[in-house]
Amino acid sequence: METGELFRQNGIKNVTMDYIASRMGISKRTIYENFKDKDALVKQVIEEGAKIHKASCLELIEKSENVFEAIFNIGKHNHQTFGKIHPLFFEDLKKYHFNIYSDVIEKGDFRDTGITYILLERGKKEGLFNDNINIDAVNMFLHEIFRMVHKEEFLKFGREVLYESVFLPYWMGISTAKGRKIIEKNMENIKKSI
Repeated sequence: METGELFRQNGIKNVTMDYIASRMGISKRTIYENFKDKDALVKQVIEEGAKIHKASCLELIEKSENVFEAIFNIGKHNHQTFGKIHPLFFEDLKKYHFNIYSDVIEKGDFRDTGITYILLERGKKEGLFNDNINIDAVNMFLHEIFRMVHKEEFLKFGREVLYESVFLPYWMGISTAKGRKIIEKNMENIKKSI
C-alpha cells in the first residue's frame, strides 16, 4: 500500500515514518535519504495525488458528450474521491503541516486552473457558454470561489447547499439558452451526483 493511501485511510499523524518504512519493507533511513522530513513526504504525496486527479479529470472531459456532462462527472468524481479520505487527513494537515495546508487550501497552489480553463473553452466552442465571457476572468473567479467554499465558515452549509446556491446559479448565469436547457434537462441527475 502506498504512503498516500495510508495517509488517506488513517490520517497523517497516525502514520509514522517507522510505520511507513515497515509497510514498504525499507529502513527509515532510506525514507530520510529521499525526504528531508515528514512535511516533504506529505507534500510529495499531495503533488502526486494532484497529478492523478488531473489525469482522471482530463479523461472524464474526453469521454463526456458536452461540457456540462464533463462538469457533473468531475463533480461526482471529486465527491467520490474526497469521500474516501479520512477526515483526520485534513485535520492533521491543518494542525501538523500548516504550511502545506495553507498552500493547498488557502493559496490553492495545488489547484489546477488548466482543467477549468479547458472546460470554459469547450463550453464556448459548443455554444453552451455565452460567447462574450472572458475565460481568464471567469477561470480566476471560479478558483476564488473554490478557495472560499473550503473555508470553515462555508463547510457548515454542506455540499448540496453550496452547489445549488452558488455553483449552479453561476453556471446558469454564464450559459446560453441552449446551455441552460441542458442543465434543466439534467437537473435530477445533477442532484443525484451532489
